[in-house]
Amino acid sequence: MSQTLSESYWMPNGTLCHQNENEAYVSILCGHLHTMTERLRLLPADLWDWTPDVAAPTARILASHTWQWLICDRQHILEPDALRHDLIPDPPADPAAMCDELAEETARWKTLLLSLTPEQFDSPRCQFDYPGLNVRWFVSHMIQNSIYKHGQFTTLFFALGLDGKEPYDAPFPNPIYQELRDGSLS
Repeated sequence: MSQTLSESYWMPNGTLCHQNENEAYVSILCGHLHTMTERLRLLPADLWDWTPDVAAPTARILASHTWQWLICDRQHILEPDALRHDLIPDPPADPAAMCDELAEETARWKTLLLSLTPEQFDSPRCQFDYPGLNVRWFVSHMIQNSIYKHGQFTTLFFALGLDGKEPYDAPFPNPIYQELRDGSLS
């Protein structure tokens, strides 16, 4: 079976199991970011500012928010003193350029996550002036934030019919158990 780029994020070592914390973080964070970015690339430019309701975010807001916080938290990991951080750049207006930036930031995170030692994950940090955190907290923050933004975007993606026109069919576990019991699970 050939491995796609998306699968290489989900299984960075080429197996179905993660060998360590670093690979698990790459799989979760970079896998979601990669899938979100590829879906954003499928969204026509004229729909980047579409929302089903003024209370709901647009694809542009979700992409920009994700990208800017990835940069911010990466700076906190690499430099504990927030006064030494660069200001976060404004997001590109062009959707293709925004996707390129998000993909590049995902690659930076993959490199960073694979380089960290267990001791570095435990290194103390603070977010701006909020103390008592460590590098692992920032990684967890980005995983939570990125999954949340990806989920919000996926709802927009589905609502626009970009993932098919059939009614949504959630893969609940009990039918899978039944297939297993019936011997029809392959």
